[in-house]
Amino acid sequence: MQPHKLATLLSLTFTLAVAAPAQALNIVVTNDDGFEASFIHAVYQRLKAAGHSVIISAPAQDNSGQGGALNFLRPVSTMTRDSRAGAVKAGSPGVGTMPGNTDVHYVDSTPVASVLYGIDVAAQAKWGKSPDLVISGINYGNNTGIINNGSGTVNAALIAINRGIPAIAASAEAPTTYRSHDKLAAGDVEYENADIVVRIVAELDKQRATAGGKLLPVGIGLNVNMPKFTPGAAAGLPIRFSKEGIASSATPYFVSDLSKNAMANSYIPGGAPALPGVTLYIGGTKPANLSVLDDTDPASEQNTVKAGAVAVTVLSVNHQADRAPEAAVRIKLNAIAQ
Repeated sequence: MQPHKLATLLSLTFTLAVAAPAQALNIVVTNDDGFEASFIHAVYQRLKAAGHSVIISAPAQDNSGQGGALNFLRPVSTMTRDSRAGAVKAGSPGVGTMPGNTDVHYVDSTPVASVLYGIDVAAQAKWGKSPDLVISGINYGNNTGIINNGSGTVNAALIAINRGIPAIAASAEAPTTYRSHDKLAAGDVEYENADIVVRIVAELDKQRATAGGKLLPVGIGLNVNMPKFTPGAAAGLPIRFSKEGIASSATPYFVSDLSKNAMANSYIPGGAPALPGVTLYIGGTKPANLSVLDDTDPASEQNTVKAGAVAVTVLSVNHQADRAPEAAVRIKLNAIAQ
């Protein structure tokens, strides 16, 4: 199905009132920020309130920027430190459930490993089959353009799509700061962002007939990025179909001393060590040696979000190029490639 046809599945503007689902769905929710994050629990709670059966399967620690890392053939062993918000203590099994809620699973590994546990183990135990849908996020901060290659949020959704399961990666411009789910209160912005995701799920469910009875065509998912908004204003946000583009919410680069980097010091508990490593450029004064691709396409994810709209990009199972650039490369290699 072409992206312009998929547009019939979603309204260009929407309200946050969510009706009873056309069909209750079995949903695995994951992320890269940890199973205790406020955003993932806001999504979990709102989906359950909408009538769906939902489980969380997410990392025990912060795994932002881990991309599609599998930790292939590396056993998940006993935890050597407390989970990010302390609900699970060091010495606990590397895979388990959050105290007080057996539907919230943690995996002391990467986002991809965590969602695979949700699909292959937790979903089978809960429903006796794979989930109808995977939702990855909501992430603290947008995942747009080139940063998606390294995003644990986006790659957790992509692995589900590759397993034949519809998936939605969701990220929000604000808040960008992690907090634990036990700090959530009615009216918090996390719930407003979660309602946007639930509304999209409801529309996909209602419009199954336009995708052969499926939530989404086989091998297809969505990358959803939400702009910053004033409290109570999410209902008025427009939705626009976007292209991944090259403009990004962040650009990774390498520095010789993380302790001298403001981003690293604000992110690493206790301050960054005086060691080399990768950090992000998110705005402000650009380092002199950093080149950033310029994207003036108003339909790119990042530019759509900057314009104050919810950006919805249609994802496929791989990084296959569009036909136009593929045709150009075919001409270049025509003499040696068939």
